[in-house]
Amino acid sequence: MEHREFETDGGEKPAVGLIVAGGTLNAIAEDPFEVCDYGQVPALDAKALLCRFGDYRDVVALPCDPLPSFDMGPASWQAICRTCAEAYASRPGMKGFVLTHGTGSLEEAAYYLSLAWELDVPLVITGAQRPASAASSDGPMNLHHAIAAARDERLRDANVVVAVDAELHDPVDVTKTSNTRLDTFQSPWAGPIGRFTGARLDLFRRPLSPGIKIGGATGRDLPRVDILYCHSGGDAAAVEAFAAAGAQGIVIAGFAPGYATSTQAQALANWSRERGGVVVSASRGSGRVPHNSRNSAYGFLPAGVLSPVKAQILLQSALSQQKTQREIAELFDTLGED
Repeated sequence: MEHREFETDGGEKPAVGLIVAGGTLNAIAEDPFEVCDYGQVPALDAKALLCRFGDYRDVVALPCDPLPSFDMGPASWQAICRTCAEAYASRPGMKGFVLTHGTGSLEEAAYYLSLAWELDVPLVITGAQRPASAASSDGPMNLHHAIAAARDERLRDANVVVAVDAELHDPVDVTKTSNTRLDTFQSPWAGPIGRFTGARLDLFRRPLSPGIKIGGATGRDLPRVDILYCHSGGDAAAVEAFAAAGAQGIVIAGFAPGYATSTQAQALANWSRERGGVVVSASRGSGRVPHNSRNSAYGFLPAGVLSPVKAQILLQSALSQQKTQREIAELFDTLGED
């Protein structure tokens, strides 16, 4: 990446760095009442977004190649970390960073970035359910709250948080619950960590520890871990395909509280025993996946409070660091206890 001076247009040292990585928040539709079908018109870049939404003289736009949320992944998220680290090295007085991200994979981005973030100032992630062109867009307020949170000294060592719908959420817990509702992001295990009332931010607790740090790893460094979606009548075809593709781990997106069909479970147990793969049982529902004799007999590790997509990220990270099965089990088991 080409070196550049990170300054506001007025030459002031910036307080907050802003990365616009794509998604609905800066998208434009032709009709102000269109909130579902957009993207045909070029999206706003970071500077245009700031000009459109308010007077943010202490916010600087950082370079980014925006992508829709379904095309974002570890390589993109690591590039964001590098951009922020370069900006912070250039201007150590920065108070924090804000990332706008498509909401489809925002919870995965937030959790991955909480493992990868190494700066001692916060990264606040936000998005929107309605495009910037909508008459009732939620983007301006979400962005405003995210910038305010990034400035807040109480969050200086808070690592990564999510700011949406006047609430702050922990990456360990937050999940998208609705395709269209403005209050789609919820934290079903522990609730939000803070809430805005007007300009006032009330903080209820600190974010949970993410459990592990992956530093400067890239998407190419992470081992293959697949997710098995379990459903009535499910057979072993997907398990066999994952094994043939070279999976080192498989996460069960299981029947609550984390079960696969007997056919799938036996295939997973055989693969784990013969190939040394690690199986983690997660649930499509919310709440902690408990230890139970059925999964323990197969050698499956419970995912704790993590959803299947977050369990995949943690398992990839642990395998990349050559953690033992016992160490991996402890990582999942202790999440949610802070």
